[in-house]
Amino acid sequence: MTTQSDDLTGVEVSGWTWRIEPPTGWLVVPATGLDDPDEIAEWEQEATAIVRESVEPRPDEAGETVELDDAGRAELDQLAVDSVANLRAFADGMAPGGNRVVGAIGVLGNGPVPVLVAVGVSDPAEPDDGLMAALGATGGSPSAPPNIEHLDLPDGDGVRVVRLDIDEAGTAWMSVAVGRRVEHHDAVVDTVLVWRTVDLFLVAAMVELFDELLPAVQITRSAP
Repeated sequence: MTTQSDDLTGVEVSGWTWRIEPPTGWLVVPATGLDDPDEIAEWEQEATAIVRESVEPRPDEAGETVELDDAGRAELDQLAVDSVANLRAFADGMAPGGNRVVGAIGVLGNGPVPVLVAVGVSDPAEPDDGLMAALGATGGSPSAPPNIEHLDLPDGDGVRVVRLDIDEAGTAWMSVAVGRRVEHHDAVVDTVLVWRTVDLFLVAAMVELFDELLPAVQITRSAP
């Protein structure tokens, strides 16, 4: 299927190539200028069908399902189309920076939840705090100190950061970010997942989903 990462171009960064092998329930979003236009068009069709199926009413605890009329079905059809268009627009905006966008499908009955994925390479001889800054552990004006948790990963050091910010309009924004740092003799390779939302009810579910998404980011050396 074109919704799988095997059909998408690997991203090159400083002698390394990375791609995402999406777990069940995730879509890797193609981007203009990075992926083949024909495959993007096919992806949009398949992704729209997947998103539409994910928002179809499900039986409740009593086994009853809400029956939609024509207007209700048309509304969900349009939701799927708009959701995929929004994912694609976000991906196009992030691609020039060498980033990818993925979408979590069917989280608490919502449309796709977009997550930014980025990989960076730095010189081990010049250590920096770029990973912590990218995760939101530093900088900005959080409403409370960020919650920072260090993770013991099988392939490197991990960090999870959850923080709350209030914008100028008084809106509360929660961000969840997870990072992985792998040190090689000639390079430090960082992986970053970032998601921001005003829907605070989604946070707990997304924290769990990030734990399965992080190892799905596969990075290989592409140059000697």
